[in-house]
Amino acid sequence: MQRTFPAISKSLVLLLAACLLVLPASSQDRPEKRRLFIAGGAMPDSLYMEFAALAGPDVKLVVIPTASSREPNIQRIKDSWNSRGIQHVQILHTRDRDSSLAPGFADPLKSATAVWISGGSQYRIADAYLGTPVEEELFKLLERGGIIGGSSAGAAIQTKVMIRGGNPEPEMATGLDLLPGAIVDQHFLKRNRLARLIAAIRANPELVGYGIDEATAIVVSGDEYKVIGESYVLRIELVDGKIKIDAFENGEVIPTRSN
Repeated sequence: MQRTFPAISKSLVLLLAACLLVLPASSQDRPEKRRLFIAGGAMPDSLYMEFAALAGPDVKLVVIPTASSREPNIQRIKDSWNSRGIQHVQILHTRDRDSSLAPGFADPLKSATAVWISGGSQYRIADAYLGTPVEEELFKLLERGGIIGGSSAGAAIQTKVMIRGGNPEPEMATGLDLLPGAIVDQHFLKRNRLARLIAAIRANPELVGYGIDEATAIVVSGDEYKVIGESYVLRIELVDGKIKIDAFENGEVIPTRSN
């Protein structure tokens, strides 16, 4: 027996189809906007200039010097970036978590197009800013196409699983998760940190380790990880229960995961 459906059924189907056409794409369908500059420390000025070029014209830069044990010399920081062609520079700094939670503290990040996180000790950055509006605004900056860079501690802080210190046994902590699925170690060959990154990957086998030597950086653009600088980046991962190590140098693109 033939069954007759109400006419509204066809109209409902057409309405649903129209809605699907205007729904925003899922995060997996959207093009990846992540732009990061992850440097291993002891940066030559040429690498700072590379970051400045990537930041683009008319850049509004926020510098976060919180990792340092010393109070920042604001004028010196501004002068150094001015000499690299960036004229609009603001400093965002506190070691007091209550201050970082205060209304308006993170406002400079809202109009920023680039952020630079300076070196020192990465735990100072984490202690001051994790779970605060500063962290939230950093992700918003990436989402709108800005770039976040950092050297030494400013590199280590960019992953969620973060090496806080220790060698050869790493002390682990939590970072910013700007680069998902990874652990970054800095000053890598210069300070003989291979053993501690291997230990960190053995403890977190789902992650990939990137050991970045001094005067060297990874430029992340979406899913592309490109090496620039004078030395090497080592990628360390656990494959079939065994540690696999690959080395990459200036101009090479790092596969994010071995085949």
